[in-house]
Amino acid sequence: MSALAIRLCVAVVSLAVAVTAFAQPVVASAAPPTTDTATQRSLTGPYRTAQTLDAGACTSLYGAISNGLVHAFGNNHSDLKCSQTFPNGLASPIGVALYYPTNTPPDRRLPVVLWTGGILSEPGNYDLTAKMLASNGYVVAIPYDFVNSFAYLPLIAASAVARADSDRRSALHDRVDLGRIAIAGHSAGGAATQQAASLPANVWRLVDPRITVRSAAAVEPGPVAIGATLTVPTLYLTGYNDVVVPHYLWARWTQYELAGRVPAYLLCANGVGHFTPVDDPAHNPFAPILLSWFDHTLKQNSDAGADFLGPDWGLRDDPALAYALRNRVAAGLPG
Repeated sequence: MSALAIRLCVAVVSLAVAVTAFAQPVVASAAPPTTDTATQRSLTGPYRTAQTLDAGACTSLYGAISNGLVHAFGNNHSDLKCSQTFPNGLASPIGVALYYPTNTPPDRRLPVVLWTGGILSEPGNYDLTAKMLASNGYVVAIPYDFVNSFAYLPLIAASAVARADSDRRSALHDRVDLGRIAIAGHSAGGAATQQAASLPANVWRLVDPRITVRSAAAVEPGPVAIGATLTVPTLYLTGYNDVVVPHYLWARWTQYELAGRVPAYLLCANGVGHFTPVDDPAHNPFAPILLSWFDHTLKQNSDAGADFLGPDWGLRDDPALAYALRNRVAAGLPG
């Protein structure tokens, strides 16, 4: 890396650490509330969950308008959930929310998903998906700053998780596996995911030397990213009915098609609009695919791996998908 590039990377990491330090607290509560699993059905894992930021009905004017918009553009079942962060409430619009399982074996360290939402979103909007992942044994960190579009947000989330792991007051003290991290995001957050997944490993280790990013998932990603710079295996998810991020434009041609250095997959789901990812997991076709991707790349689960590996990879002929593609690097992986 050039001296200028190194200085820029150091500046980004310094910003991430500073924002994490002064944003709303992210230390996991020692006695957290448990998850209501009624809406998550078979995707719900075996663990109870807790979070550092509560979410509920969107009762503000802004929340009501947002709820109407997401119903108009793809969320056909569940009402949008909101936290009390501004503009839905008076809490800071900048911070990190943590979701995590509470009754996993005490000697088991937990893999991490850094999830960045779409532009103008806040963490409560992704509450149901985050709880689903946490119930399956993941720590989910959702950074937010209302714009949610750039690589510093996953870095902020990683810093928050590292702090929680080091803090003796935290329910996550010595429980997090920073060597098993996936970066993921929706819409603008999907672009931020690719930007962050393009950072060199030594940039992440400026946040914490234990960090290793294993994979990425870009869900209906925004255009401010390209696939050529990715450094980890990446899953692209698009919706056939998405009019905000049409599946046949940048997600295909400047992102997936340019991702020639790492294993890459592009899956397009039938009947999915742009806001289906904020629907409950039982009605979100992306939810089981994301869970399988994280189980494959972070837990080395062989059943999940069968969805992506080998000549007869399971998602190739999934009837819920309009099409399923993978690049030559992915096709060359042993099954």
